Amino acid sequence: GPATVVGGVRVEHYRFGNSGSAQIGTALVPLEVKSTKTDFFPSLNARISLADDLVLRVAGQRGISRPAYGAIRVGSSINDTASPGTIGGGNPALKPEYTWGADASLEWYIPGGGIASVAGFHRWVDNVFYGNTQRVDSPVFNSGGVDRSGYLLSSTFNGDKGKLYGVEFNLQQQFTFLPSPLDGFGFQGNLTLLGGTFDTAVVNGLQQTGIPFPGRSKTIYNASLYYEKYGLSARVSYQWRDDWLDSLGGFGAGESRKAYGNLDVSVRYKINENFTVFADAANLTNEHYIAYEGDPNRISEVEQIGSRYMFGLRFNF
Repeated sequence: GPATVVGGVRVEHYRFGNSGSAQIGTALVPLEVKSTKTDFFPSLNARISLADDLVLRVAGQRGISRPAYGAIRVGSSINDTASPGTIGGGNPALKPEYTWGADASLEWYIPGGGIASVAGFHRWVDNVFYGNTQRVDSPVFNSGGVDRSGYLLSSTFNGDKGKLYGVEFNLQQQFTFLPSPLDGFGFQGNLTLLGGTFDTAVVNGLQQTGIPFPGRSKTIYNASLYYEKYGLSARVSYQWRDDWLDSLGGFGAGESRKAYGNLDVSVRYKINENFTVFADAANLTNEHYIAYEGDPNRISEVEQIGSRYMFGLRFNF
């Protein structure tokens, strides 16, 4: 009938060996961490055709996000002379993030190859990743009879539980209803509204609660006007995102990034089957990327990359 339901479970057995050296003064001390884990990831997906041009999708799943290798590297720099001692580097004790998720979307397929859709999601997250400076609380960096479990490590850590949710509106349509050659124009855009917070781990009896997810902007939107015809492919795109938290920075206010938008232009022209000329222009708004500590008026970093241009000729044979 009009409904299709697919369910299953993925089983992963994960073995990880992590070795490197810690620099203590001028000496390099070898360190190694090993771990083994078996995980189960069930999922259920349903597709329901409400009409010939209207589709409802519903899904539920368990997922995993393992830390990047840079975040769990054993290589580090240890200062035994500070009080307490300090460590800069990766966090080999970092655990993966686990999520339970639910998704739903409604898709309307517009005549002419277009689509308008709205989608929502919710994620329940365990072991949330966040950047911080806090006590190691682990024997990972111990060597030479020195207990470093109370040292301050600046790295990525696991928080407690969190929740992340949002809704996305999407529209894509080629203007086939216009007379030639204007029927090569089209539009693609989406708007995403996000929410969600997490709680940090308990450190020295203290815990921060209701912290925004690092990297999460409340509002993100993208819009592109394009032209595709006669071997010409041209696109003007604008992307914008709201302020977001970058790192907690200990138990202070943390470092956030200010909102910014980028305007990009891309042009391709296919001369024949073998040759294509292209030109790209990025960041035409010449944005300043600004970080601040707690209050937007407390600027901690200003970065300006500038506009970038690239053009050339591509060929194949």
